[in-house]
Amino acid sequence: MSTELELSEIQGLVLSGYGERPVATYVLFEITHPDRARRWAAELAGELQFGEFRASARGRPPFLKPLCANLAFTFDGFVTLGVPAAALSGFSLPFREGMAEPSRSRRLGDDGESAPERWLWGGAGRPLHGVLLVYAGSDAADPSEWQAAREFVRRWTGDAHGVHAYLTLDATALDQTERKEHFGFRDGIANPGILGLSRRLTGDMVAPGEVVLGYRNGYDRVPLSPQVPAELDPDRRLPRGESEKFHDFGRNGSYLVFRQLVQHVQAFWRFVAEAKRNIPGIPPGAAGDRWLAAKLVGRWPNGTALTLYPDAPGPDNAGDNDEFDFGRFGDAYGRRCPIGSHVRRSNPRDTALPVPHDPELSGTPEDASTRKQRLALVDLHRLMRRGRMYGPPLDVGFDPETLRTAPEDAIERGLHFLCFNANLSRQFEFVQASWVNNPCFAGLSRDPDPLLSARREHPFSADEFVIQGLPPRRLKGLPRVVEVRGGAYFFMPSRAALGYVGSLRG
Repeated sequence: MSTELELSEIQGLVLSGYGERPVATYVLFEITHPDRARRWAAELAGELQFGEFRASARGRPPFLKPLCANLAFTFDGFVTLGVPAAALSGFSLPFREGMAEPSRSRRLGDDGESAPERWLWGGAGRPLHGVLLVYAGSDAADPSEWQAAREFVRRWTGDAHGVHAYLTLDATALDQTERKEHFGFRDGIANPGILGLSRRLTGDMVAPGEVVLGYRNGYDRVPLSPQVPAELDPDRRLPRGESEKFHDFGRNGSYLVFRQLVQHVQAFWRFVAEAKRNIPGIPPGAAGDRWLAAKLVGRWPNGTALTLYPDAPGPDNAGDNDEFDFGRFGDAYGRRCPIGSHVRRSNPRDTALPVPHDPELSGTPEDASTRKQRLALVDLHRLMRRGRMYGPPLDVGFDPETLRTAPEDAIERGLHFLCFNANLSRQFEFVQASWVNNPCFAGLSRDPDPLLSARREHPFSADEFVIQGLPPRRLKGLPRVVEVRGGAYFFMPSRAALGYVGSLRG
């Protein structure tokens, strides 16, 4: 099995967040005429952005297109298109069942205001068959560039194509300099590189098969992939599969997780302002607000890591520095970056699991080989994130006092969370259920993720947060500051798979 990525077959968003394209819009659609939609998928493949641009150095051809479009389908979308049953059965169970399946919703923490029956999309309402993702523009993101994206959507959706676009989700124009999410923290820092692809000389790499089907993963195995019996692909549009009897529909594709998350910005900063009163020695005023908020998040607002800069933010030019492990920098027990902080539990790095403070059970932080083993295990659960914020910032300067005291408005603001992975169960769902939602993560007892999981019903309602130290300080009454407005699992197929869909007959 080849380990060299077939870039011309992989849709570009799997390999890049398109940071050079500040305009982003996501179009959810329903297939109304399968015959037309099959032809549409094959024709649209000629307009999509694929991964060839990753083969060259920055500033050299082949270049990104001025408008980068990508296409992904839900399981119901593939069923409606008439993909053979043999291939459908080869997709992973989470993808086949969907994000809103009841037991899955409990594990993901989608209850209360986040319950699928309350979602704007992706729940039990209107059929969702796919998403067209369009990125455009340059540094300015001026109105003409938004117009270009909308014109592309109009041209490639509609009755003539058998596709009805029923909901458009616009992202906020990306600011590559600030890159702040609505709580005011620099975002998009901790993505891993892909071995054999990334030009960064870093230890934070994952095997290609952790992101893309058809390549070896962190277990040195090729992930399961939907297969088509060879006789159902007489034109050999798909690559060879597990044997000569099958062709591989999934190769060079990837599972896409899409969740629309609304952020309650005022509630977050009001909690911070109130809770800091019970912490002795905290800096006064806005500095104290930022200090406590950084403990909850795991980084300072400018992106610098608490593990590297425990007492005050580091320089702005160090905000994207992700070259650290907790144990190697003397933070094995959470005295700089709390064990339960959002950043640490979403990527524990070399944190000793299951219990950092029990060397007999979890080993010692001084043992380099043990830390290496921990990092290798964590790498089996990494995600390739591609999210963007939506809605205008509550304050363009992200000042804590302004964010806290701003009057309530009717504008919704949040994050379109997107990530790619080759194994939904082992990667996204494991991270969300076992690390993020788990109040007992890493030896804690009643500490959910302070941003995403407070007061979720499963596995039990919890709302506390411990700041490790001598003495440890415990915060109580964490509010729910993030809710889910919609979500679905998609699969982003290869160029060959889109061509195969176009060859199907009803």
